[in-house]
Amino acid sequence: MMKNKLILAAMLTAGISLPSLGQTSPLALMPYPAKLEQQSGYFRLPAQLHLTVQNLSENRAAKLKQQLQASLGVTFGHSDQKLQIEIAQSTPGYPALGEDESYLLGISEDGILIQAQTELGALRGAQTLRQLAFDHQGKLPFVHIQDSPRFPWRGLMIDSVRHFMPLEAIYRQLDGMASAKLNVFHWHLTDDQGWRLESTAYPKLQQLASDGLYYSREQIRQVVNYANSLGIRVVPEFDVPGHATAIAVAYPELISQPGPYALERHWGVFEPLLDPSNPEVYQFIDTLVAEIAELFPDPYLHIGGDEINPTQWQQSQKIQAYMQAHGLEDHHQLHTHFNAQVQKILARHGKKMMGWDEIFHADLPKDIMIQSWQGLDSLAQTAMAGYQGLLSTGFYIDQPQKTAYHYRNEPVPANDFVGPDWHAKSQWQHWQFKMPRLKGAAVSGDLVLIEQPDGHQQGYVRLNKQQTRMLKDVTKQGKLTRFWLDTWMGPMQFEVDLSDSTQIQGRILIGNSPYKITGTQLAAGQGKANTPVVTAPSHFDPAFAENILGGEATIWSEMITGDNLDLRVWPRLYAIAERLWSVKTLTDEQAMYQRLKVMDDFATVVGLAHQSQQRDGFQALLDQPGDIQPLYTLADLLEQAQYYTRHHLKFQADAYHHGERLDRFVDYLPAESLALVELNQLIAKQSPGQRNSLQQVGQKFLAWQKQLPAVRALIAEHKALKPLAALIEDIEHSLTLGLDITKLCQAGPIPKEKADTLRQILWQLAEVKQEMVIGSAHSANLLLDRCLAS
Repeated sequence: MMKNKLILAAMLTAGISLPSLGQTSPLALMPYPAKLEQQSGYFRLPAQLHLTVQNLSENRAAKLKQQLQASLGVTFGHSDQKLQIEIAQSTPGYPALGEDESYLLGISEDGILIQAQTELGALRGAQTLRQLAFDHQGKLPFVHIQDSPRFPWRGLMIDSVRHFMPLEAIYRQLDGMASAKLNVFHWHLTDDQGWRLESTAYPKLQQLASDGLYYSREQIRQVVNYANSLGIRVVPEFDVPGHATAIAVAYPELISQPGPYALERHWGVFEPLLDPSNPEVYQFIDTLVAEIAELFPDPYLHIGGDEINPTQWQQSQKIQAYMQAHGLEDHHQLHTHFNAQVQKILARHGKKMMGWDEIFHADLPKDIMIQSWQGLDSLAQTAMAGYQGLLSTGFYIDQPQKTAYHYRNEPVPANDFVGPDWHAKSQWQHWQFKMPRLKGAAVSGDLVLIEQPDGHQQGYVRLNKQQTRMLKDVTKQGKLTRFWLDTWMGPMQFEVDLSDSTQIQGRILIGNSPYKITGTQLAAGQGKANTPVVTAPSHFDPAFAENILGGEATIWSEMITGDNLDLRVWPRLYAIAERLWSVKTLTDEQAMYQRLKVMDDFATVVGLAHQSQQRDGFQALLDQPGDIQPLYTLADLLEQAQYYTRHHLKFQADAYHHGERLDRFVDYLPAESLALVELNQLIAKQSPGQRNSLQQVGQKFLAWQKQLPAVRALIAEHKALKPLAALIEDIEHSLTLGLDITKLCQAGPIPKEKADTLRQILWQLAEVKQEMVIGSAHSANLLLDRCLAS
């Protein structure tokens, strides 16, 4: 092994360039290593390897040995061929924030060597080895890898309240997290719909407010110990002063208005708030924090602190008098006052406060942690005020979203804004618009579009009076203007006709879900005179980037149970893990999807159940066991309506509650169809007249079309599938149009009049139906756009 050691030592000083992931076959690793060099040749795995491990604690060594033995397909014993794990210092305690997770991995003809400064580094290096073994069955490529994470906090938050998550589901997610090099499990344990953690001091919490579904203290200890064996920290969330209905059910005397209260069965934001004027509230918190501290050794305790509905505080004469006595002018100041008391309690128990954006206030100590669900503007404010923060906006995986959207979600705000370039012959338009949503207020916007004399298009939008953002890929074909940008809702694709100054016509796609747009033109002109004001966003000072410690994906469980949890999280969490681990410049989405397809299968080897959950869910839709392959055809073509469209539709139907069924076909669909991703990548390369490559596109539409008779037959046989029959004609129509457009495009550019007619049909086919979208209609529309006459 001396040769390996010398090479790996040299890597520390020489550095190895990251290979371009635009190459034809990057190694199927996620997160991708910081520095990797692949050499010709392979180490063929023998039946037996000699394993030596230095300075690894017993529980972690046992877990690691189990993982590697299964992944490599070997037994460990006496052999001339070695797997050697060298750790500079034993670090057996609980994982620490910022602990060194770097590692070196070398594979040569001599064998395998992992070197790390700490146990955590060795654990991370072993996960890379497992991925290499999966993608190169029976042999490992000769590689030299030097790797370390970009951010020290890389987490997954699981909501065990709205739907209780069985322990076996939690353990599976921990195994998956370890395989993705994530290192923080944020466990949401209390909310309006239940209390999920056993308390000895306040037993009515679990007795009256859990429906019998909670984790015992011993179970929690076991989860924390298991996570520790994987190098994962566990941060509990105990919500105060809002999201407190469960507390109100058990101890109404602590709430700002008298009860009685019942557990909340609906989803949303509700009124019960702890009473900041009641000394017993602080004793309650102090006692619970002491109990929690016994179970969770992590220095951070998450207090929630979000979505305060101030009604109860405003209606209480006692609380109003308390505010006056303490010089508190409004509920925001009262909330800050309450948080300050809670922070002192946490500090007495050796805990640091963590919470959502709403807890941020300059009066709180700088060692608190702010988790942002309100976006990069809020996170930037937090960081530049000297507070540490995490990004969760854009990583909300309870929403079905395109994996590419999460992958583009950079935690450190970029100062990449380029203002308008006004010329004497610049043509500009200024619009105001609204996008009504299915729940909540409409999204409003201020839009500026500029066309330069050379035809170059610029655009800017300000949504809901937030900071101005640049539009991407502004193009105009005939009357249709297109552009897009990433927002807190997801990727927004505008497809609008601006030819009538009195109204905007067209649509906005949030992910795959179409929304109507209304609006009017405020002004238009040419040149530099009377141009609309485009205000640049606030500059983020890069000196404060070190205050942004990373991010957390969040999986809220209004529409998720243990039966489809894995399907909602994986494999796309690997892409989020890569954004938080790998270098910032790793942004090739096409290469990411190539590797994600491999990770989809690798995750099953890790023990994740996303594929089996889909299979079992589909099988359960049949009246008797049968062939479910036709349902996989449907799953290629249909996607969940993305963003929170499904949630909002259920709200409109008065089905946004705990009693709503979550066992329909739509509930066993992944966040996006990787089959459609592959087709859309192929379509994006097309242009009119390319007969051979367009033929490949047509073959995909045709293959699906040929499978539809079997889909129809299966639907006709089974009661639970019959509602899908209404979609089949539209699906077939979309595939037929895809074939028609392919043939038209092979002959050359498609005339505008023909294209307009086809587009209107495809837009109608892509409307949300049964909480789903026909993705093949979007693909056919994308092909149409590629084939238009200029």
